[in-house]
Amino acid sequence: MFRSMKNFKYLFLVMFLILFVTSAGWAQKSYKDLKYPPLGQLKIPEVKREVLSNGMIVFLAEDHQLPIVGLSAKIKTGSVFEPADKIGLASITGMVMRTGGAGNRTGDQIDDELEKLGASVETYIGGTEGGASMSVLKEDVDKGLSILADILMDPKFDQDKIDLAKVQQKSGISRRNDQVGQISAREFDKLIYGAQSPYARVPEYATIDNIKQEDLVEFHKKYFHPNLVIVGVWGDFNTKDMLQKIKKAFANWKPEKVEGLEFPKVDYKYHSSVNLVKKDDVNQANIYLGHIGGMMNDPDYFAITVMNNIFGGSFASRLFTKVRSEEGLAYHVGGAYSFDFAYPDAFYVLCQTKSGSTVKAINLMIDEIRRLTQEEVTDEELNRAKEYYLNSFAFRFDTKDKVVNRLMTYEYYGFPLDFTQKTRAQIEKVTKTDILRAAKSHLHPDQLVILAVGKSQDFDQPLSVLGKVDTIDITIPEAAPQAKEKTPEATPASLAKGKEIFDKVIAACGGKKSFSAIKSAVIKTETSVSTPQGDIQLSVTSSQIFPNKVVQEMNTPGGIFTVVFDGEKGWFVGPQGSQDLPESQVKETKGELFRSFTNLFQAENLKIQDLGEEESEGKKLGLLLIFDPSGNELKMYLDPTSYLPVKISYRGQGMMGPANFEEVLSDFREVSGVKLPFDRVINVEGKKYAETKVLEMNLNAKVDPNLFIKK
Repeated sequence: MFRSMKNFKYLFLVMFLILFVTSAGWAQKSYKDLKYPPLGQLKIPEVKREVLSNGMIVFLAEDHQLPIVGLSAKIKTGSVFEPADKIGLASITGMVMRTGGAGNRTGDQIDDELEKLGASVETYIGGTEGGASMSVLKEDVDKGLSILADILMDPKFDQDKIDLAKVQQKSGISRRNDQVGQISAREFDKLIYGAQSPYARVPEYATIDNIKQEDLVEFHKKYFHPNLVIVGVWGDFNTKDMLQKIKKAFANWKPEKVEGLEFPKVDYKYHSSVNLVKKDDVNQANIYLGHIGGMMNDPDYFAITVMNNIFGGSFASRLFTKVRSEEGLAYHVGGAYSFDFAYPDAFYVLCQTKSGSTVKAINLMIDEIRRLTQEEVTDEELNRAKEYYLNSFAFRFDTKDKVVNRLMTYEYYGFPLDFTQKTRAQIEKVTKTDILRAAKSHLHPDQLVILAVGKSQDFDQPLSVLGKVDTIDITIPEAAPQAKEKTPEATPASLAKGKEIFDKVIAACGGKKSFSAIKSAVIKTETSVSTPQGDIQLSVTSSQIFPNKVVQEMNTPGGIFTVVFDGEKGWFVGPQGSQDLPESQVKETKGELFRSFTNLFQAENLKIQDLGEEESEGKKLGLLLIFDPSGNELKMYLDPTSYLPVKISYRGQGMMGPANFEEVLSDFREVSGVKLPFDRVINVEGKKYAETKVLEMNLNAKVDPNLFIKK
């Protein structure tokens, strides 16, 4: 009783307080009525700047909270300086400087030494700058600096590591059309700067193939000199002592005069254009529209920075409010007039919307651009945007590394070191009039480049209502034009002979009737894949419903991955979740299904051309060219006595892009009345890539149809 009375008394007290607060006007006020005190003066940590005798500039900031020392470096180089026929050279140079060994250490020895220290040293070369970083414990600074100095001054560029870097680059090229967002951003840059501009061009198989070891050596020799390097270091050290350590580590690095370090100019003429990238495997459109942007030294930088927040830089922005919140058209929408230190960036507006609202979304975004040039923003928008910028200002200086790296950037691009503080002061002064004037001067709503990536037949209106449409071809060029192997022209006689021989192949493998009876299969295999890092072992279980549904569960060192293809589309499921198979992988999967012996020997729509005989490893083999109406084709090499297939060859998609594949077949075994190979050695461009051995094959096994339904 006492306890319940006590609880009642408590509840009564709470109710009384609520009534009192409400009646007294203490209820929560509208955010519009909230008043904030002026922002306090920001105290930026002290950073010492020194210029060494060899021309290297060093920024130092002590920070004794943790026994760690961090370092970063900027080097005056970049991919904008690489030859047009060797695009990718800068990136590969930046990568192999670190991986390819330096001084008297191999790359693997550097890895081992850093691992023992619990430290890291990395290098890269981007568009307009190169860079390096180091992180070590306080007591290991000398060792870390020794490794870093060797990498910057004396890299060895091991050929094996160059080859690995080229494989990685080519792998990226082969996948560059998989993600719609990546396509949109890349092609928009090409439209703004030009496809061959250093600010928009991309590596191709051919440009990567052109890169040799001596190119990396020469690129490094030209740009890596101490007078082109800015170093920033922060952490638990004494400034005087650290400066001496850096001088000692780089004592033997001599300055050099380097010509041609000016960043390429951008020649842009405002114009209108409407562009389409056809992507029929998506149900939404990715849209970019805009024109050239500006540079950081633009006097209107401050007004436009505030304008950007109002226009498209936050959840309260006009674009977000109009296109997403009010109209419900966009999954994602945003935009900004962007600035860069080295060259004019772009003004862009981007949007992801369902295909059926593409043109409507484009028109809404153009309307919002035009509105910025016709009327002043509101007081509320102005105040909110300025508060957003100024309140986030402190986070630019909340760690010593941010402070040091910001100063390094200003030094690198020739800006005053107090540019950030001046920016804050100028932002506070921005008025509605300033924004309108800057918008009228810098935005050109009637001279926009428009790009849509998606399934155009599903758009709400043809893009042509916006203007003449240019269709962009994003086909990835092969490394070199493949000389089409001259195949004798198919004749009624060669096709008839081909079919006759192919019937003997089917008979040798079990007969048409036996293969036609196969409706499903569950096959377990072990596969060994050769990679530059060594062989990888995979266990794969394939469950297939013929002719065109397959699920592959792969047990890999990185976990279990499942690939599903339902006959039209596919998806991939791994430890990080599920995603759709890109168009290139869907095409390759269809090719694999075409090459399945069970499908080949069941098919009715094939054309088979007899190509006579071809000698292989001292033996004469029969040769057939097999192709279907979809454009799939392969060559089948036959034992002239048994008519069993010895190997097949075809053009497929490898890790480094399109390549010539050859599958050597052996160990034929009879299963359920048919003979199939239990061993396949797969060669790519003449080199062994993988070997697959069948452990278990169950034909007409029960396969759950639900496996092919996306969860």
